[in-house]
Amino acid sequence: MDMKNIIVNTFTKMVEAGKTDKITVKALIKECHISRQTFYYHFQDLMDMLEWSIRQTSKQLVEESLKANNIRSALHIFISFVVDHFQQFEKLMNSERRFQMERIMIEVIENCLSELVRNLEQDCSFNYLDREVWIRYSTYGLVGVLLAYGGKESLDQDRLAFQLEQILYGKLALDKKRKQLKTSYQ
Repeated sequence: MDMKNIIVNTFTKMVEAGKTDKITVKALIKECHISRQTFYYHFQDLMDMLEWSIRQTSKQLVEESLKANNIRSALHIFISFVVDHFQQFEKLMNSERRFQMERIMIEVIENCLSELVRNLEQDCSFNYLDREVWIRYSTYGLVGVLLAYGGKESLDQDRLAFQLEQILYGKLALDKKRKQLKTSYQ
């Protein structure tokens, strides 16, 4: 197995087992049975290791989602991933690394949405500026929703994927309210 993956997998096990704020390079290399030099050969620091790991995972998620038949299936891939790894996300979000984790999650989701839009352009008629605003707005919304719902035991992943698809396509609205507004402006 690749040394980078060994280090990341050990870190992941340590996160699952305890408090992330107590994980140091010293503790990690001790758990991995490697030298400090080996760790620093592969990574600059813990955040560099975490970013590398998340980027590798996000590449796999993007590749999977691009193979999906539609946006709902692609969204389901992300939802399932967050649900499956929610305890790790939660521990990292409740640690001193929250700011970096949020930044990484936003960057990953933004890149994924950009790729999806690029591959679904025939379904979307965005000009460049509208696309950028839509991607940014959707990114922050998706990150928030995934963090808010990812840990819920009774989460209906299919329903959430459907709802997110409707939001992304601008179709989820309160029809009754929309009709009321329409008639009041006429």
